[in-house]
Amino acid sequence: MLRITTAGGAAGATILAAGLGVAASTGAGALAVAGDALGTVREPGFVIETVAEGFIEPTAIEFAPDGRLFVAERDGAVRIVRDGRPLDPPFAKIEVFTPNENGLLGMALDPAFHETGLVFVFATVSPSETQILRLREGRGADGRPTGVADDVHAIRDGLPTRGAFHSGGGLRFGPDGMLYFSIGDNLIAENAQDLSTLAGKISRIAPDGSTPADNPLRTPTGSPRAIYASGLRNVFRFCFAPDGRLFAMDVGSDGAGRREEINLIKPGANYGWPHVEGRQGLLRDARFTDPIHDYHEGGAAPVGAVVYSGGTFPIEYDGNLLYLEYVLNRLYRLELSGDSVKRHSLFAELAGGPVDLTVGPHDGALYYCELASGAIRRIRPLTPRVQGAGDDIDAAGTDSDDDGNSGAVGFGAAPCGLGAGLTLLALPLMRSRRPALRRGPAAIRWN
Repeated sequence: MLRITTAGGAAGATILAAGLGVAASTGAGALAVAGDALGTVREPGFVIETVAEGFIEPTAIEFAPDGRLFVAERDGAVRIVRDGRPLDPPFAKIEVFTPNENGLLGMALDPAFHETGLVFVFATVSPSETQILRLREGRGADGRPTGVADDVHAIRDGLPTRGAFHSGGGLRFGPDGMLYFSIGDNLIAENAQDLSTLAGKISRIAPDGSTPADNPLRTPTGSPRAIYASGLRNVFRFCFAPDGRLFAMDVGSDGAGRREEINLIKPGANYGWPHVEGRQGLLRDARFTDPIHDYHEGGAAPVGAVVYSGGTFPIEYDGNLLYLEYVLNRLYRLELSGDSVKRHSLFAELAGGPVDLTVGPHDGALYYCELASGAIRRIRPLTPRVQGAGDDIDAAGTDSDDDGNSGAVGFGAAPCGLGAGLTLLALPLMRSRRPALRRGPAAIRWN
């Protein structure tokens, strides 16, 4: 059963930044934090700031073209932040099944959102069913958006889940206008190789829920399958680079040989799970495609990421994959040379269980949400790069990581391209109307 709730969240907002070691107020109210209260950027020339707190397990964030920030919460709420404050009532409240790794897990705005007002979400609606839902923003008599969804429609129902773990939840529009989503293997490893189920796969559908005729795989009768790529264990997040390449983060197993994977997804490719984990050795199986990077350093969940392009970060960050590690509370930087890994380094040590990452369309900062702390934060350069300045910049240096790690990790959504005429966003402190949930990262295993 689905419903839209018009009642607001619990009253009594709590702004917690005062207890988080605030060093100074910067910009129009955004809070810069000293020391490691919120984390530490390992590369010089950047600052971490608190943007908003008090959300209930935020799982996904995305900016609308008009600058509003949409926030998905695992309990089924979609909220809008505008002019620094969450709006009440929420945009929508969906009834979801939340035990274990379930709930409202993914969100994507229609590329033509300014015209359609459509928001798509990936939600576990029962212990045995996941749906992809289309939410439409209502318009008032004056034709202006109301900030509340007036229609909810399941464009794809009956998607597999067992109500436990490995539920996936990635949801992104591709540059082709198609909607891509990921579902984990549902704790049945063999699902990843079984083409009769969407579990253990990345799938591709049209915005109306239909299966595109040009999808790479076919049924025995010749009909197109929704499956775009297979052999994946548990992809929580994936996204697209500006050039259209699709990168997916696959969480490794619990075994001694576990490897976290960063995969460059090709149509119809099979990434080998459960027969292969990580890059293959000399005895290669030609059926399976290797990741561009695999690693294991105590982490258990590579998640949200972007391919940075044309923003206010120093120019050497253009084309880099920046990705979050949920369990390690880290942000990594992956430099690519074509489809190969050139360099991998630790960019920042964070806190609070970061899960989703995007680029601010007006300020070029990295925005991320923390599942455990209920906060939204941003990382920005202390000296923003001026567009069109070329290499003549005063910016952060290269890697300061000395942890001995090598290899790669990556991801990319590149949701915005900032042109030469960009203006910096004066973003006030976003105030939540609900108290933050105080759960450790173990509240969801995400493995």
